[in-house]
Amino acid sequence: MHKVDILGRSIIFGANSLPASIVSQGTEILAEPIRLVGLEDNKPIQWDNNYPDNESESFIQEHNDRAATICGAMLSGMFIVNTAFKVNFDGCIEVDMKVMPRGRTVAEVFGLTKPRQLRFELNRLWLEIPLNPNVAKLFSFCPNSPVHLADGTVIATSLTSAAGRLHDQNSAMPFKSLLWIGNDDLGIGWAAENDKNWQPEHDNRAVEIIHQHNAVVLRARLLDRQPSRWQQAAQPENGINAFQPIAFSFILQPTPVKTFPKQPYLHNALHLDCFVKIKGNYIDFLAQQDRYDRLQKMGVDTLILHEKWNKSQNAFELSEFTTRQIKEIVAQCHKRGIKVLTYFGYEISSLNTSWTEDAQDVMVTNKGKQTGGWYRVPFQRDYMVCYNNKWQDRFISGIEKIMDTCHTDGVYLDGTSSPHYCDNVAHGCGWHDANGNLKGTFPIKAVRRLFQRLAEVVHSRGGTINVHAYGFLNVTALPYIDMTWYGENLQFKFTKGEYDDMPLEYFRAEYCGRNVGVPVEFIAYENKPAWTFENAIAMAIIHGILPRPNDIEHPLEAIAPIWNIVKRFPIEQSQWMPYWKNNARPSDERIKVSYYKYNDLTEKNILLAFAANTTKHCIENVTIDFGENTNTLDLLNADSYDSPAATFKPYGYKIWLVK
Repeated sequence: MHKVDILGRSIIFGANSLPASIVSQGTEILAEPIRLVGLEDNKPIQWDNNYPDNESESFIQEHNDRAATICGAMLSGMFIVNTAFKVNFDGCIEVDMKVMPRGRTVAEVFGLTKPRQLRFELNRLWLEIPLNPNVAKLFSFCPNSPVHLADGTVIATSLTSAAGRLHDQNSAMPFKSLLWIGNDDLGIGWAAENDKNWQPEHDNRAVEIIHQHNAVVLRARLLDRQPSRWQQAAQPENGINAFQPIAFSFILQPTPVKTFPKQPYLHNALHLDCFVKIKGNYIDFLAQQDRYDRLQKMGVDTLILHEKWNKSQNAFELSEFTTRQIKEIVAQCHKRGIKVLTYFGYEISSLNTSWTEDAQDVMVTNKGKQTGGWYRVPFQRDYMVCYNNKWQDRFISGIEKIMDTCHTDGVYLDGTSSPHYCDNVAHGCGWHDANGNLKGTFPIKAVRRLFQRLAEVVHSRGGTINVHAYGFLNVTALPYIDMTWYGENLQFKFTKGEYDDMPLEYFRAEYCGRNVGVPVEFIAYENKPAWTFENAIAMAIIHGILPRPNDIEHPLEAIAPIWNIVKRFPIEQSQWMPYWKNNARPSDERIKVSYYKYNDLTEKNILLAFAANTTKHCIENVTIDFGENTNTLDLLNADSYDSPAATFKPYGYKIWLVK
């Protein structure tokens, strides 16, 4: 057995090299060792039992400061499985697994012993990861799809169907490139670039979640029948040579991927020109009406510039005007102690000078056709780019040059951490299945390499990597990201007034950050009166996050007092107590209360409490029992202590100091 310890996690590999234990933050994630189960010749596969030539083992292939690789061999009556588990220094476990028929021994070849009858019928092969039921409470997966429950119910896709609380009954779904299962504190991520060589009986049952007595089993149905490549080969008498190894690759990532900061409100950021669009150039807009001074006065310490800072969308080479503009904005902001992050995304623009030469080679394609095509100003079209090619090198070197010459303080990345499905054969994402059909890849490893390299460039210069993601947790890239920005999918519904109760379990799975180790900000788009920035504040604060303002006027005015409250409270010395684990008891269950608890020098508790109405209905005469005699100060609307019965507007909120 071998043990690898890394960043608050430890993995123990068994004699067959499969992980027997995965511990994160002192909690065992597995209920039982990971296993391969299946059928050979229609009988259950027995690994390494009752075979005289059994030499099953695992061994360390190599290890250094960046990774350790554990290899293993498993033997059954008919087949061999070879595995390689590469545990990287960030805890990411890259898995390579090969399945093949076993051959004859040397003694059999030379006729010294009677040869056994060789059979090569692999009827089923499943990978099963038995999870601790206390850990397996929440989920997040990508791409989104219907979920099929054991009782026949089909959970249709919706804006929030790809994350939330695990269903109480068994469930099944199509292949997933990204899947995370865990609780509010920790979990485990699964990632796979493609379903190459997978042969589930039904495509919508490629992945299953099975509730057993002492475990919740994540099952990948790799094979439900003899591999097609073997069926097309010679007959069993020549199977040793004709039935070549079948390979499967995937990634496991225990979370949190790094230590969650004690002070998770990393900056007071204004995001300029996102959703609330401004006319003209940023340099002119900011120079008017003393707007730089206004940013400083309102407490902004980070200015995030959206798409329009650069004439050509997502370009790494700057025009003369763009260079002059960004240098001036950075200089003015730095005078006032404000950092500047610039936008980059996932596109190549028709304005890009390398379009004709590079576009076809670097673009994402789906069924052979380019994707995206967004309209942007100045007039251009932008198409999705894949980072599994030379574009990655240009991206990294371009950002490095911009930070060095323009003195920017990092990057805001729009969707860059998403491994977009791509079947572009020009750069190797496309591949063909056994029937000759063009299939695609989710280039997870390329995106991961991109963020590893980007972190070296940005962090070595004291910069920040801030990433917007839409409906997924890419745990393979998160070790290199400083803060995420989630919530855009909710805005499609809430800005139209098409909302009901707050999707609390969805928030807990994807939007709190502590379970994966990376702080979160909430996206908030206004459409008054249907949806306001204050409504978004209510959704965010009870989950330990804040919304990011995207307008220099009202949203900034709404969040600035909360920034000041958070700054003044000793959060780094406090314990975060969310509504699902604290002692606060609202008189109405629709009100949720979370708080930071601080013990002062006299050993008395002081709470910074956030309360929110999670519905679209007004709730009156709400009282909160904090479990002891308390005095309450309304930090936004009062200057004296009392304990009034509060009225909560629809999606309204209160912030109290409780002594």
